Amino acid sequence: MTHLAFFIAVVATSLLWSATMTAAATRVQRPWLQQLLITLAVIAPALALAPWLAGSFMLAFAAKLQVNWFAAVVTAFLSTVIGGGWIVRAGLRPTVIGLAIPTAVQWPLVGLVAAFLLAKSVAAGTLLTLDKGVTSMIPSMKAEAVELLQANLPPVVSDTANAAPLYQAAFAALDADPVAGAPDSPLDTSSTVDVQDAAVADLVARHSETLSLLREAAGRDVCRFTRDWTRPSLDMLIPEMQSVRQAARLVQLAARRKATTGDIAGALTDIAVLHRIGQHAAAEPILISGLVGVAIDTMALDTLAQVLPKLDSSDLERLDAPAIRDLVHIVPSFKRHFFGEEAFGTMMFASLCDGRSAMDSFDLLASIEGSSGPAPALWRTPLKPLIGTLFRVFLLPEDFRAYRSTLRAYQQLLAVPKSFTDSTREAKAIEDSLNNDRRGILTSMLAPALSSCIRTGVRSQALHRAAAVAVAATRHRIEKGSLPESLDDLVPAFLPFAPADPFADNVPLRLTQTDSGLVIYSVGPDREDDGGPAAPGTETPGGNDDVGLRIVHSSARTQ
Repeated sequence: MTHLAFFIAVVATSLLWSATMTAAATRVQRPWLQQLLITLAVIAPALALAPWLAGSFMLAFAAKLQVNWFAAVVTAFLSTVIGGGWIVRAGLRPTVIGLAIPTAVQWPLVGLVAAFLLAKSVAAGTLLTLDKGVTSMIPSMKAEAVELLQANLPPVVSDTANAAPLYQAAFAALDADPVAGAPDSPLDTSSTVDVQDAAVADLVARHSETLSLLREAAGRDVCRFTRDWTRPSLDMLIPEMQSVRQAARLVQLAARRKATTGDIAGALTDIAVLHRIGQHAAAEPILISGLVGVAIDTMALDTLAQVLPKLDSSDLERLDAPAIRDLVHIVPSFKRHFFGEEAFGTMMFASLCDGRSAMDSFDLLASIEGSSGPAPALWRTPLKPLIGTLFRVFLLPEDFRAYRSTLRAYQQLLAVPKSFTDSTREAKAIEDSLNNDRRGILTSMLAPALSSCIRTGVRSQALHRAAAVAVAATRHRIEKGSLPESLDDLVPAFLPFAPADPFADNVPLRLTQTDSGLVIYSVGPDREDDGGPAAPGTETPGGNDDVGLRIVHSSARTQ
């Protein structure tokens, strides 16, 4: 109802302007000034409303937002143009036919000026009231965000029980090493580099203390970095997440080197450390943390696949260690991260509701769109605060409701385990709703990327199932003296059942022998068998999205 009052006040202001200018025009003697005032009476209100008409038109037909206010703006615009034209015509009409005295001469000019200023004040006051209504949402939004975060953050523990201080000490050691951060650092190719290379040996030896810190950190149950969650931003997460990945690569190099020297126990221990680092990275309930955690978890599984061929009968019991079982069977989940992402987004919307925020609505839009150049000129004009206010009043509330409902739809999708077919169908329905029923600018930019996390979660599930088969195949090799030729060779002695391919309905994972060993894989999101993933360090053929592990043996078919 208040929005309607604002538009009525805007139209009243425009019509009173037309009446005031018409009355003034009839009181001046100079023809050019009279013509100027008459022109301003008609043109000025139209010009004032034209940008808002163009903006609402773009929102309605280019951005295709459901809430675009085009109907209200075009109604106000037409009312202003048509009404203003009628007022000018009526005001210039003679009071008596045959006399050259226009009707507007009798209009009270001072009263019209006062009414115009009053109507303008009412419009401005109504807009401020609406804006205040939006800003009044800030406390409840922040409280909701904090509650969500607190429910999903790791618990607060002392520094002696917290892994974070140890990780920070390890990060500092890596950051201080110019070789570790160099473009050709072995850390950049930790999964494929020759670990017997002198540069790798030197790097691992030089960071023996760093590795000790990482192993000690991985042994702690809780990892909670100190952050101000009342003002969340990507800036406070990304640098640390990059350091976590560098640390994980160092551990991977150490594990691979130990395997080549015959220290299988040490290699498996470091692989378990990798898994724990991934879990700690994913402890914070933000999607970027979850994605980094999955990447490190994948690194741990790939390293396990490289080490398994080096195991012999004396190492069988090591495969029963709880840390290795956890690595194989505990699949990362994004459930908590979607709740955290809702809290993160809620806090971001709360900052946009505050007109005094350092990064206002349009600065944020520019950054989201990835603009590296200066902001558009309009944003740098005195109109910028007004544009921000209009954005908050007319678009932001519905945008926030759309964002929250979208996040909750994804949360419900992840609440119950589903097949890839069902998950894909439901995720597509959410995406279609975003594309076809666009309810917010920010929601349309941020939310579509969330569906990729669903696919990432299923890929991780496929890799863990492949790892379970890889461990069973290793047992078969050690006990039977040969590699299995199919999954049937592993069931039921080494596997209770053939693991299903999470990307295919009612179809097990593929296991095939190659000249170099085994390939255990899923057909991937496209559900087409491409022969398994490419070997590490080789280019993946176009269209091959198979997901799995390669177990490489020097004499695969006879061992």
